[in-house]
Amino acid sequence: MQNKSLRRCLPAKTSAQVPPLLKRLHGLIRRVGRTYKYYLTQFGKQVINTGLKLCEPVIIPQLACAYAA
Repeated sequence: MQNKSLRRCLPAKTSAQVPPLLKRLHGLIRRVGRTYKYYLTQFGKQVINTGLKLCEPVIIPQLACAYAA
């Protein structure tokens, strides 16, 4: 992924606002050399997998209960 491609997904953010967001993902993503490209680390992939596995059986039912109340 690149800063430029992320800005398309985050239209409210300017090019100067995206790098601080990327720094918050320290450990989950890593910069490719001296470029503006990033990739997911092994740990980042594990975090995303865990989040996806929790989403359907845990998070979505909890949200449904919150909206039903």
